[in-house]
Amino acid sequence: MIDIIKKWFWYDWMAVGLRTIWLFIVAIASFVNPSQAVAPVWTIIFVLLVYLIPLMVKYRSENKYLVVEVISAGFFYLYIAYVASDLLWSFAIFVLIIGLASNRKTYVWTGISGVLIFPILNGWISNQLPLEFVVSCSISFIIGFAFNVLIQSHNQAGIIQEQKQLLEQHLSKIEELTLKEERNRLSHELHDTIGHSLTSLIVGVESLRSSLPASQIERVDTLVSIGQRSLDNIRKHLHQLSDTPSNHSLSESIQQLTQEFMKSTGITVHFRVIGSETLVMQKMNFCLYRCLQESLTNAVRHGQASKVSVDLYFDSQHLRLQIEDNGSGMETSQFGFGLQGMKERLNLLHGSLSVHSGPQQGTIVICTIPLQIELVQGTIRLLIVDDQVIIADSLKHILDQHTDFLVVGTAGNGHDALTLCEQSQPDIVLMDVHMQGMNGLEALQEMKRRWSTMKIVLMTTFEDTKQAATALENGVEGYMLKSIHPKEMIEAMKLIYNGGTWIDQTVAARVFEEMKRQREVLEKIGPNDPYGLTKRDREILEQLSNGMRYKSIAANLFLTEGTVRNYCSTLYSKLGVSNREEAVERARSENLL
Repeated sequence: MIDIIKKWFWYDWMAVGLRTIWLFIVAIASFVNPSQAVAPVWTIIFVLLVYLIPLMVKYRSENKYLVVEVISAGFFYLYIAYVASDLLWSFAIFVLIIGLASNRKTYVWTGISGVLIFPILNGWISNQLPLEFVVSCSISFIIGFAFNVLIQSHNQAGIIQEQKQLLEQHLSKIEELTLKEERNRLSHELHDTIGHSLTSLIVGVESLRSSLPASQIERVDTLVSIGQRSLDNIRKHLHQLSDTPSNHSLSESIQQLTQEFMKSTGITVHFRVIGSETLVMQKMNFCLYRCLQESLTNAVRHGQASKVSVDLYFDSQHLRLQIEDNGSGMETSQFGFGLQGMKERLNLLHGSLSVHSGPQQGTIVICTIPLQIELVQGTIRLLIVDDQVIIADSLKHILDQHTDFLVVGTAGNGHDALTLCEQSQPDIVLMDVHMQGMNGLEALQEMKRRWSTMKIVLMTTFEDTKQAATALENGVEGYMLKSIHPKEMIEAMKLIYNGGTWIDQTVAARVFEEMKRQREVLEKIGPNDPYGLTKRDREILEQLSNGMRYKSIAANLFLTEGTVRNYCSTLYSKLGVSNREEAVERARSENLL
């Protein structure tokens, strides 16, 4: 019953209000003028039954409600006409309620009953002229039914508006999918032209840093900055990336958040930076940004604070964010959902959370993250895989400058990488996605099959949500852009070596949505697929059904012709057929496409 009441609209409350007014009128009249009633107590019991029973019926069976309402109210007033005729005028309230509940299918019989039959019978029993009763009840019914028409019109308008919005969303989705398809096409073209060129320049110039005199370092920084901005601009045009906190420095992100918070809440927030700001990993930036959001929300929602101080400390070893408010505080620091989420975020970066509070003493939240991640043990053995020699050599040069890393080899494609993995057993494989021969995703699957504990990091010029989701589903430990700052790449490698996972923050949210979508698709098709076909199997099967040859399929899926032949052989084996014609025929007969 309570769940039903929560869904009431204003007109439901209006009907209940009218019933309640009627209840008080009849009840008070029965006690004030007891001479009018034969047995006031029985009259009150009768009133309560008339008040409650129709309500109970209404929310159990809508179809029976009007019948019960008309019968109970009608016979009650036949009784009133006999014992207290002075109260007959209140029947008009019930007729108004009946009119409000009537619709185009029921208004004829409810109107005749409430306006003619019962008023005439009431007048006859009470020895009064029924005309007055008929007129008053007619006006009440018309008012109630008119309200009902207005309500229905309003509801219909709401439904039409909702359908319009759904249609607009549908059209917007179609437009979005069209634009996405065009962006994907451009992405593949730019990846092989402008993207590779800019990435090669950035990595190559960065690798020269250590061999240049100090007077030329500023020029190197300028050139690298220009290249990275150019790549960022291309990404924004391709993917319509929003201006997220990760696109700013940490202090800029926090400054922007505090200003927006002050505008929306009116709470005074003082922010300051202590120490010299240094470049931090995007994950650190994003983690502290979310921690500050949660802390500011808690300060207002739970602490009723009017003033908050936010301090961001930089030193050589740690990064610390301190949020102090003047709110009501709390007796004990209870790690609910919000604080527990902050703690888990910080733990992923080997950080810590401490909360200090007391009744009427405000709350201090301190988030600490180490800037340098310590290795669990030894040196990280790295294998670099990239078909562009300049990028592979530049990455090797950058990593060789750090004593924590040892580059055990470089490879130009997936096949060579598998051979080197067999020989050198690296801790981490840093591998490009798009390569001639065996690409990064294919090599990833084979590496994980042979060496399940080996950590793989994929690098790419432009983020591809579908590609990143597939990589994570296949067990990749890292997914990063080639334009990543060397310092951030070093810290990401250490994080991965210590058992963590690193994914570029600009694509993380979209990747997890894509992974969720892929799982939902697999769940839907799983029970109907007795052959255990993978997503790639279905893509190739679809191409085969369209009459495509191996060479064309390879071009469409960005694979080599030899790889497509291998996939087809596996596909034929799963389906229990010997050629493409039999595979297509079986797929169509068993609705596998």
